[in-house]
Amino acid sequence: MARITLIRHGKAETPMAGKQDIDRSLITRGQQNAAAVGGFIAAHKMLPQLVLVSPAVRTRETYEHIKLHWPDNIEAKYVDALYEASASTLLHAIIDHAGDLSDVAVIGHNPSLVVLLNHMVGDGHAEQNLGYFPTCCTADIGFVAPKICDIISDEGRLLSIKRARDL
Repeated sequence: MARITLIRHGKAETPMAGKQDIDRSLITRGQQNAAAVGGFIAAHKMLPQLVLVSPAVRTRETYEHIKLHWPDNIEAKYVDALYEASASTLLHAIIDHAGDLSDVAVIGHNPSLVVLLNHMVGDGHAEQNLGYFPTCCTADIGFVAPKICDIISDEGRLLSIKRARDL
């Protein structure tokens, strides 16, 4: 079974005049929540083979805190296309970079993450309130296909969704 884990970056600084959006850092709560997400993923044996990370400072910092609980052999790629991406661009980047792998995690941004999540799991999840995907939220989606490159993008099954406050 192929699996994609979507992770929204941790809580970041408020936008400020003179600072580019891509350069915003995590605040303390964002760092703590990211570490908790990393621990949750490790404890529940949801470790990916590959992590795709947006180039924004807040996503890179989120990854740095998440991986504190992970083994060192998990590959990470920083993918420019993940920043300010549409859901379609995000999906193509996942498939292009994951290839024959079966488990990939993506650390990115809204609205593309929540739009992609809703596309991948289709109908039947309205009770989950999938329109709300707060910072450091993680959604684990499973597919019948054995590899990411073989998935049918709108036939995923929501395996779990966790908000940082629930960890």
